[in-house]
Amino acid sequence: MTITEGKFPVAVVAALLGAFSPALSAHGGKPIVDIRFAAKWGEITNSQGDEWAPTWANDGNLYTGNDDGDNFGGIQGRSIAFGKITGDTPDTLQGVTISDMAGYGIGDLGSDKANWKTMNSYGVDGALYMFVTRCRYPEQSGDTNHRHVFLNSSIIKSTDHGKTWTRPAEESFQHPMFPGEKFGSPYFVWFGQNGEASVDNADKYIYAVANNGHFEDGDYYILGRVAREKLPDLNAADWQFYTGGNGMTPRHWASPIDKAKPILRDTLHCSMTGMTYIPALGRYVMVAWHYTTYDLRTDPRTINDFYEAPHPWSPWM
Repeated sequence: MTITEGKFPVAVVAALLGAFSPALSAHGGKPIVDIRFAAKWGEITNSQGDEWAPTWANDGNLYTGNDDGDNFGGIQGRSIAFGKITGDTPDTLQGVTISDMAGYGIGDLGSDKANWKTMNSYGVDGALYMFVTRCRYPEQSGDTNHRHVFLNSSIIKSTDHGKTWTRPAEESFQHPMFPGEKFGSPYFVWFGQNGEASVDNADKYIYAVANNGHFEDGDYYILGRVAREKLPDLNAADWQFYTGGNGMTPRHWASPIDKAKPILRDTLHCSMTGMTYIPALGRYVMVAWHYTTYDLRTDPRTINDFYEAPHPWSPWM
């Protein structure tokens, strides 16, 4: 499914659930063939920034990082900031800034000609986790397609609902968990509140999807996983990557990342995005997007491609 003009961030997926055709909501996991945008547009008061990707935490609230803004106010604009969203309906949502993210919030370019950006956050077993990555802008990236390059990503963790985080920025800068671009734009795969899941071994593993290291117009997506009990260790050596075949079988996962096989390939059409499991439909949804002419400088319009699959690894359609 493709929609032209207007980029919808992955965070809107949850808001669109009511728009799926009721005839497709059988729990058997029938393919999704239609999507409708029927909800009104809204914005939380005082929110400023981009890349909002909230997670549903154990306390019932939503928590989200953002890029290039002051979150919900009270701080100076930051490269990354973090906040909390409360409220039971879209019309009553309110946000409050929790953290300016210390060193991660510094927007100036470092010695690597990059600054910090966040991907998404995920609440798991009472803690919050967030991917952070280094961003080189097109003027610094040297990319032949004039793309932003994301590289040297890491996971950081908070056990006090976003007030403080480990690893510190200097450690992630000097010793990134995932060096290079191959896992430079990772998003946790979202399941239920506090990471609750019961399908595709997601009660035992935490999954993440990433393109080949670009904000816009990437070329393919790969899938990684870590044992749920080892996620708090923030150790890249514990991660495995999907190599093809039945993802329920251990032999189809391996380290290092060089062994990963794409779960979806579409050259210059795979911008950074995430993946959400929809329990009522028994399907995964991934909203990909790309610029119409592959260059924001000449044409800012976007095309949105809606993909769905019965498993996080395949088949994506």
